[in-house]
Amino acid sequence: MKPSDYAIGQAVFIRTDTPDYEEESIPFKTLGDMVKLCSEPRADMVLDKIVVYAMPDGTAHAVTLGFVSATKGAKPGNLDKMLADL
Repeated sequence: MKPSDYAIGQAVFIRTDTPDYEEESIPFKTLGDMVKLCSEPRADMVLDKIVVYAMPDGTAHAVTLGFVSATKGAKPGNLDKMLADL
């Protein structure tokens, strides 16, 4: 398979260092890039979802893989209290 000249998907991370949990999307061009992108630890970021897309015959198709994070919903600085309550 020939490598794509355009992004085939994006990894969406949630920033845990901001009070409103901003999303940060990082595009990838190959499945190898996706694996590398999603397996490297990122400070103050949690993987939220992966979106893979294609346009066969000019029709857009997408697959979204969502993940549940134990820290999503905890305010920055309150993680220790949340873990102590468990």
